[in-house]
Amino acid sequence: MRSSFQGSAGQGRKGFSAVRIVIIIALVTVLAFLVYLVSKRSGDPGKNPASATPTAKGKATAATPSKKPEPSPVAKNIPMITVNLDELEYRIKGTEDVSMVSQPGDIRTVGMGKGSTLQVEFDQEPSSYIISLYKGEELVFSGKTSIIIQEDIPANGEYRAVCEAVYDSKEYSGTAKYIFNIKADFPPLPVISATETLPGELLVITVKYVDPEDEIKVETDLDFKPNIFDYDNKKVILQPVSYYNKADRVYSIKLTIGEETHSFAVQVNEKEFAVQNLTIDPKIEAETRNEKSAQERAEKIDPLRPVCDDVPYWRGDFIMPVEGGRVREYDFGKTRYVNGSPTSYRHNGLDIGHDEGVPVMASNRGRVLIAEYLIQTGNTVIIEHGFGLKTWYYHMSELNVKTGDMVEKGQVIGKVGSTGFSTGPHLHFSASVNSVYINPITLVNEGVPLLRIEE
Repeated sequence: MRSSFQGSAGQGRKGFSAVRIVIIIALVTVLAFLVYLVSKRSGDPGKNPASATPTAKGKATAATPSKKPEPSPVAKNIPMITVNLDELEYRIKGTEDVSMVSQPGDIRTVGMGKGSTLQVEFDQEPSSYIISLYKGEELVFSGKTSIIIQEDIPANGEYRAVCEAVYDSKEYSGTAKYIFNIKADFPPLPVISATETLPGELLVITVKYVDPEDEIKVETDLDFKPNIFDYDNKKVILQPVSYYNKADRVYSIKLTIGEETHSFAVQVNEKEFAVQNLTIDPKIEAETRNEKSAQERAEKIDPLRPVCDDVPYWRGDFIMPVEGGRVREYDFGKTRYVNGSPTSYRHNGLDIGHDEGVPVMASNRGRVLIAEYLIQTGNTVIIEHGFGLKTWYYHMSELNVKTGDMVEKGQVIGKVGSTGFSTGPHLHFSASVNSVYINPITLVNEGVPLLRIEE
């Protein structure tokens, strides 16, 4: 039995060995075939999975070879610039494509304050260049200059500076733009039109670089409390000097702007005003200068004096309201006695002698505050030109405008006449800031100081 058992075990081992050999051969064959397939596929770029792109239907198609990326405009051989500011240097790269530096982080910001001067230096000298400043989308400065100073910047705040340079050299040929931001923070800068003047003239004060939170107060001994207006990134103050102010003395104008104080000393020089003894028909005087006319004036004229629209309507120069005629400069401010009266009054304008019916024109653009017949001044027109600046027209024979109209410079508003308190055909023409009369000839000849508003 043992022999039989042993014999059977030997035969089983031989059979098992044969099976193992067959399996190993099969595995080697399969492995070799797989290696062949892999090597064949890797050698065919059209079947390389890394080169295939799935389509919408799930099939693979050959990918289009990607183009070599174009170099960034900033990466081209564009010369750089240096911005010198307050002993600091800022290097700015150039670009041919503004969109490449459209992100805030791509743009350098430099600060300008009191006494700052910004200068641009080029690594390579361009054939031409221009620097422009923008506040938002608005162009506020543009010039063929490499220097930016305080006067070039209209107000505090942030500005986009664009330096555009044209090059024509072997190193680089083309147009490059250099973009950086300027943050302006200047202290208030008040300016007065004159520190020496005459009675009956107009002073103007402008203040630049006033922050919105800064309150402005004006104190003066010129007996007039001025209003403060906003125009063209500035605060504007119209300060008339009355002919009632004593001459040959110095007056003070003190501005408090936030926590800062600025003072101006204004010398008002002597001026000789004429004296007139006027003779007029006593009947006309009695009919036109009486209690009723005084009450009418108080009710209809006096409320208009403090009116001051916060928009300057006028444009360009003021004009004389009639062509030709007799104009005597000494009419303004003269002391007038009527029919031998011991009391006098100051004549607040010009009496322009002319023929009856001659057209009377608006001295400048403005809003008609009143166009009406009044007992003392006859057919009367008062025009508000903005900021409290007014012109007055008396004694006309007829009116061609009505209260509330907007009139243009040179527009006919009436005709020369002799209505009201008048000795004959003429136009009484006055100018004032609120209740203080100023010399109309100076207004026509020189305009409003520091405020040149183009037509």
